[in-house]
Amino acid sequence: MPAQKIISQWRILQPIHFVLGLLILLTASLLLWQHYGMNLYLRFDPGNFNKISASDDRDNNGGKSIGLISINPKYWRLDCQLNKGHRTPYCSIDFDLSNGTQGIDLSKYTDITIRYRYQNTREQVNLVMVNFNPEYSIESDYRSQKFTEVYLPGAAGWSTQTLKWHQFNVASWWIADKKIPPKWTNNEFSNIREIRLATGLYPELSNIRIDLAYIEFRGKWINNDTLQLLLLLLWGGTAAVWLLSELRRSMQALQRSHARQKDLENAQQHLQETNQLLAERSMRDPLTLAFNREGLSILLAKETPDTPGSIIFIDIDYFKKINDHYGHGTGDQVLCQLVQHIQQQIRPSEQLIRLGGEEFILLCQHSNLAQAERLAEKLRLWLFSQSWPAEIPLSCSFGVAERQKGEQFEATLHRADLALYRAKAGGRNRVEVAE
Repeated sequence: MPAQKIISQWRILQPIHFVLGLLILLTASLLLWQHYGMNLYLRFDPGNFNKISASDDRDNNGGKSIGLISINPKYWRLDCQLNKGHRTPYCSIDFDLSNGTQGIDLSKYTDITIRYRYQNTREQVNLVMVNFNPEYSIESDYRSQKFTEVYLPGAAGWSTQTLKWHQFNVASWWIADKKIPPKWTNNEFSNIREIRLATGLYPELSNIRIDLAYIEFRGKWINNDTLQLLLLLLWGGTAAVWLLSELRRSMQALQRSHARQKDLENAQQHLQETNQLLAERSMRDPLTLAFNREGLSILLAKETPDTPGSIIFIDIDYFKKINDHYGHGTGDQVLCQLVQHIQQQIRPSEQLIRLGGEEFILLCQHSNLAQAERLAEKLRLWLFSQSWPAEIPLSCSFGVAERQKGEQFEATLHRADLALYRAKAGGRNRVEVAE
């Protein structure tokens, strides 16, 4: 017997050991592969990229600067004559990355390396990523694209700078000029159509020269954050599956050990529900499902003589004629539909009781006389506007009374009954208030 138990436990643990070993091996493989492999690489230099041009401020009103680009095997050279005219004179080297209307997704790269030299070490050069997003960009408006930039220091000799995307900032002039909402003011690099290397904000008005050897992008097919999330999901998912399986085994054992107790509890609950259902049925009118006189007695037993509220006495006008002319089946349909219509218009705290025949009362807790009168008038108009079986033109009369302090329910009901009598004597289809 102990040997069989040990074998059984070993059979249970074997899959767990196998899965854990596989996870350890997979985790180590992914970490090594991510560290030494999975490299993404993109480089723009004179040897592999030729969609490049020079631009300057002459396309803008008053611009007079002149930018010319020359190419040799090792670098691009921008010669620029900055002249006064545009409010911010500039020249730039422009990389056209568009393929029709589509640019390049650079967001998968993490490092941007640029090698350049700028003869004026007191100035800066401006590296700009131009992203197109149809949420805010328009094909016919070049400046509607998002300009994300970083400023790099001037260098008389060759300088190599490596940047991260978070070091770029969306150009403030673009946000202000295009009235961009805050949700679109974050960096975006998913559809870069152009890269620009331009003169800085306040360069000297003179002949300047910028040399650019290359711009290089590096990244991983799976970045660190994604890999960490993947490993977390693998380990967390495995742990969750194991915990669920253990929980399932424990629950099954618990269910087996308490099966008889559960059956007894279910039987007891069923008995309670049956008793509750029988008690509920004894309080309800079997035809309309409104409270009956027994239900009224139980509702009143929960109140005190000082409980504020009002009573609305409701009577269907000429109901006997409906039974005599259309039959008791139609009369029963009218009663059921009347209760449904009233229940749709009252609050949960207001209770509808069928006293018998076509007579109903509505208990309105915490409603004064004026509030109860408004409710009665609302119900009168609502019921009079509804469609009834056999197209019967149906109306109701209402008597309203407010329960006075210390007054017994029967006395309030009697005053409401007298008001109902006046409503009928006054021509029916009306609301009368008790004196």
